[in-house]
Amino acid sequence: MRVSLRRYLIIGILLSVISSAAFGIENTHTQKTKFGFFKRNKNEVKLEKKKEPKRVKITEVELPPVFSFKNPPKHVSTMTIDDCIKYAIEHNPNLSVYEQRIKASKAGIGEARGNYAPRLTARVNYNHLDNRGTRIANTHTNSGGFTVGVSDMIWDFGKTTARINMAKYDTKSAQYDYDYELLDVIYRVQMNYYSVLSALANLDIYEQNVRINSLNYERTNAMFEEGLKSKIDVVNAEVNLADAKIQFVNGQEQLANAIIALQNSMYYQEDEVFVVTNTENFGFLKADYKKKMQNLNNNIKPSGFSFKKNDDGLITLSSGIEHNDIIQDFELNPYNITKQEAVDKALENRPDLKSIRMVEKVQEESLKAIKRQYAPELTADLTYSYTKNESTYTSPLQVGATLGVGSLNPYQIHYQIKEGEAYLDIAKHNVNIAKSDIYWEVQANYVTMRQLERKIPLMNQKVKATLENFELADGRYSVGLSNYVELQDALTNYNNAQLSFVQAVFEYNVARENLIKSIGGK
Repeated sequence: MRVSLRRYLIIGILLSVISSAAFGIENTHTQKTKFGFFKRNKNEVKLEKKKEPKRVKITEVELPPVFSFKNPPKHVSTMTIDDCIKYAIEHNPNLSVYEQRIKASKAGIGEARGNYAPRLTARVNYNHLDNRGTRIANTHTNSGGFTVGVSDMIWDFGKTTARINMAKYDTKSAQYDYDYELLDVIYRVQMNYYSVLSALANLDIYEQNVRINSLNYERTNAMFEEGLKSKIDVVNAEVNLADAKIQFVNGQEQLANAIIALQNSMYYQEDEVFVVTNTENFGFLKADYKKKMQNLNNNIKPSGFSFKKNDDGLITLSSGIEHNDIIQDFELNPYNITKQEAVDKALENRPDLKSIRMVEKVQEESLKAIKRQYAPELTADLTYSYTKNESTYTSPLQVGATLGVGSLNPYQIHYQIKEGEAYLDIAKHNVNIAKSDIYWEVQANYVTMRQLERKIPLMNQKVKATLENFELADGRYSVGLSNYVELQDALTNYNNAQLSFVQAVFEYNVARENLIKSIGGK
């Protein structure tokens, strides 16, 4: 009994010695990590430590009820563009997918480090031997026992280190992929937010056009009854009023679709309806916007407008034009950056380029791991077994170390190296391709933005000129110096100039965000 206890005590001590000795060799070059194993400061790359997010239970999304513009909501909140971006980041499932990819890549680091961890074995056996013959007595024996052991790889001359570095670079690549997806999420929300602002600005123009045409129809009809205008002018005024109302209805549809697209890009899940606000370079919204959102289907009437009579008693439409028009108080704040600065920042900050560089590092470490297959491995082993038959028992204890290589296939390794070199060259070419694409992409976005910055002030002047031309045409029409077609052409030019101005401002904001995204900014 004492012998057995002594054996188990010896086994426990030896297991501890072997395990500590194995890891003790690692400690001369390594330090402990949160994974419970060790990493080499000399050859392994360092990975920035980030706080691990807690694992949360994933539940199926619940969508809010469909909002009908026919029944205005009772509660309407306001969300800025930054509020919408923040909401999208918190609720976008694509970002969650990329987060899980980062977790999976980090797990790969621990998996690669696991090659340094001890390997345990345990077996139980039973044997029955039945010996029969003509010249010997028939015999049979029964034996049983167990075997336990531990094996620890002490050093494999850099093969495991290369695999750990591969996993670390792969993790960095996944993190940069997340950053690039984040930029894309922000960009999509911004584009849809600007689309809503653009649709609202256009709706203001369509509404003003309905009011002007309503007033013009009433004036033309009144002048017809006094014998100052012909019936065809009244009919034309009625047709143009109908066209203006149709245009307004189409504008409502564009606004509704723009709001849906914005909420979709945010993965909006709330019951409450929200409205947008002006941005730095998109300041067209009026004070009554929230009320308008609650009453999108209200009919536009020329209420609040009155005919204006000049000194000769002629009726003009000047008082019917909302001088608080689309260009009032609009300010453009240019983006202060040179083309060279934009290119330099892009090549430094773009997450997708960083990700491709990490893929190149992964291929470099992969090639190292392939070439190091010829290197031997140093392992330590400790095995204890116990076997007992009907009359005797054995309990050998084995301690040893092994230095050698496994089964090698030089022919196969040769072509694995060739394959690894090819993949490394592909990764390097992909880096050059990405750098070139980013270089030209930034310049193109920069030129587009600067051209629109110069274009917007000119279109502002055009809106003012077409408004003045419309007022002059209205005066000429009132005194009989021009026909109805000239008046309507002037009004159409004024409306088109306003719509083109809004479109140019929208395109400028899009071009600006394209440039910011292309340089890796948020």
